Amino acid sequence: MSPTHSRGRDAHDPSKTEAIGGHPVKPRFVPVFVLILVLAFPCAPTASQGATPGPTAGTERNSTAILVASAGTPMRVPGTDGQDHIEYDLLVTNAFVAPVTLTSVEVLDESGEILLALEGDALAAVTQSIFAPQPVTSIPIDGSVAIVIDVIVPPERTVDRVTHRIVHEMAPDAPARAVLETFQVDGPVLDVSPQPAIVISPPMRGAGWLSANGCCLPTVHRSVRISDGTTITKAETFTIDWIRWQDGKVFRGDGTGNDDWYAYGADMLAVADGIVVSTRNDMPDETPFQAPEHLNEPGDFAGNHVIIEIEPGVYAFYAHLAPGSVTVSVGDSVETGDVVGKLGNSGSTSGPHLHFGLLDYPDPLVGNSLPLVFDAYTIQGTIDGELIERMDGGPTGGDIPLSGDPQPQTETHQLVYTVADFGE
Repeated sequence: MSPTHSRGRDAHDPSKTEAIGGHPVKPRFVPVFVLILVLAFPCAPTASQGATPGPTAGTERNSTAILVASAGTPMRVPGTDGQDHIEYDLLVTNAFVAPVTLTSVEVLDESGEILLALEGDALAAVTQSIFAPQPVTSIPIDGSVAIVIDVIVPPERTVDRVTHRIVHEMAPDAPARAVLETFQVDGPVLDVSPQPAIVISPPMRGAGWLSANGCCLPTVHRSVRISDGTTITKAETFTIDWIRWQDGKVFRGDGTGNDDWYAYGADMLAVADGIVVSTRNDMPDETPFQAPEHLNEPGDFAGNHVIIEIEPGVYAFYAHLAPGSVTVSVGDSVETGDVVGKLGNSGSTSGPHLHFGLLDYPDPLVGNSLPLVFDAYTIQGTIDGELIERMDGGPTGGDIPLSGDPQPQTETHQLVYTVADFGE
């Protein structure tokens, strides 16, 4: 944002006239675009004019069409794939007078080694509108997009800071294209959070718990962004939606009744000792595969819920609980493993599931998601994510097969489309 300079009341006042040789001259109309260019590049001094370096001497600055920032701090979590995932979003705004297309995005470490390279279909798959995760191929004038960044590194690899190389293009005949000095942005430089993932117990017990929505693919959760007025918050980066898988299915029959779902009514457990800071217990269940009917205000989207402060500034959030099932009240102390409610289908939901995550603020809309790992459990296998995505449109026939061998886990984050056994 350019600084604003105040001027005297009469300076460049169009109601005034100038005199040349004693003759008044009417003020001339200056096209807005020309005026912008004059203000942006006012008589740039040449070397012979003795240009004085500004406060950023040593850092090259060039005119370009886009502005790049980040949504939040990059955060690292160990996944069930044996790799660490560094998660954040880039926000790209078109600050020019013509549509812009991103052609490549690279993430580099401090030494210049490329950690992630995106172009073509891979870049298109993670480039989205800011609020609704819809794919975007071109950034309109004054428009913005988000790029979902998932940097995957071995657990032993140290990454304290990342930077970026972002290349873009526009039509050869775009207006004022000649004013742009570069179509490559080097940056921004971002520190990776040193905060380790928070170790907790699972919020349920038993086998068959399928992560149907979560990290680190560009799923709905991974792509949620909401403004709090001054920042874009990321409430669901590490949040998981669990449904229950059993013998190749997640419900009996056609799944149109809540009781048909194997997950419905399961006990939800405190993941750590803490103090209850928010509850709701009066919302009805929704009907599976139907649009929710009871979303009238922001607090309705979580449905029946429990929020527990488990550390200063760390809140465990359980959403979509069954009506009347919440067993705790605000101010109650809970211990790890205590039952706090039962899995339901209230709020913004298309089928019975638990929506669970850790937040840095006790508001599921504008709190930021914190990386979490579970102390000890087993990954039973992986399912085809496309089969889960199809369920949003209604019940699908056929089995949901499980692939892969069981893998014991210690202090890892359950990645999306994996099935977990949390023991008894």
